[in-house]
Amino acid sequence: MSDDNLEREQTKDQEPKEPSAKKKLFRNLNSDLRSALSTWENLTEEMAHKISPEEEQLLEVKRLLGELKSKLKDFED
Repeated sequence: MSDDNLEREQTKDQEPKEPSAKKKLFRNLNSDLRSALSTWENLTEEMAHKISPEEEQLLEVKRLLGELKSKLKDFED
């Protein structure tokens, strides 16, 4: 047998023999993809409301600067 024929024979052995087996395989694949998509959407939604540590630090610096500014105003008066 040539290499090409050998590859075809190996490919035939790997493919499901019955159409119902293919349907079951695609149903399982579809189910897994739907589950993955759902998980991705949930994680994306959760992460959309969280701020990064850098943003938290920036907000803290802004808050401290605001406090310092108000204390300096009190000192000027």
